[in-house]
Amino acid sequence: MGILSFIITLLLFASMEVASKPLMGSIDPLVLTFWRFVCGTAVLGIAMLVRRKKVNLSLKKVSLLALMGILNTFMSMSFLQLAVKNTEACRAATIFGSNPVFVVLIAAAIGWEKFTKRKGAGLFLGVAGLILVTGMYTLTINSGTLYSLLASITFALYIILSRKASLSSDPITVNVISFAFGLVALAVWLIARGIPMSPAPLGSEMPSFLFLGIGVSGLGYVTFMIAIRKIGAGKTSTIFLLKPAVATILAIIMLGETVTLNFVIGLLLAGAGSYLVAGKIQKSRA
Repeated sequence: MGILSFIITLLLFASMEVASKPLMGSIDPLVLTFWRFVCGTAVLGIAMLVRRKKVNLSLKKVSLLALMGILNTFMSMSFLQLAVKNTEACRAATIFGSNPVFVVLIAAAIGWEKFTKRKGAGLFLGVAGLILVTGMYTLTINSGTLYSLLASITFALYIILSRKASLSSDPITVNVISFAFGLVALAVWLIARGIPMSPAPLGSEMPSFLFLGIGVSGLGYVTFMIAIRKIGAGKTSTIFLLKPAVATILAIIMLGETVTLNFVIGLLLAGAGSYLVAGKIQKSRA
């Protein structure tokens, strides 16, 4: 059951950029993010009710979950969807998948993690890989690449906070509550910008949207938690190291995207760097 949950989670998470890319011509990226997390929160809410976990949170913990929701659902996932719209799905997935590099940089800066030679080597490889994947070596960077980097950095902050939030709370409960706060923040942003929030423009692409909402944002998190419980957090976390490669393969097969030699080398370097720096921080993870 653990291995099956791992495989399902990997395929679901790796397909996010590929499945959402064709929808970018039909709906605003942030509106898509809003509705897919509405569906995902509903699925996780049902899972929480089935598990009958008691919710007993202090005001301090609720405030932390609110900040997590803003960083993840509102900021990181919105940036990632904007990246998918403005660049190749495989590029967005690879840059986003390099978030362990930013996790270590931020964690070391705030004193949560010691900077070792292994992590130094990982950071060097990770940054070198990002330079190749993003094309920074040409001294240019497009908007999609910039959004991908912002998504990766804000998700790294979310991961660091989620480790603190999971010290005494059920992970699914943490996700449901944080997602809800993120959805509120995103809704306020969309309303303030005067962006129509209806998912109606999707029309015939509704199956893809439901896959993203119910599958990726809902079922994916459930199977992720099952995998952690069955095979451990360490082994399960390799999903995020494998995601860029799997997403690239899916993008080539399903979207007809092409990759350069520099991109492939960058992908391998970024993956190796993420592997080296993906050690445990002195806080538990969600």
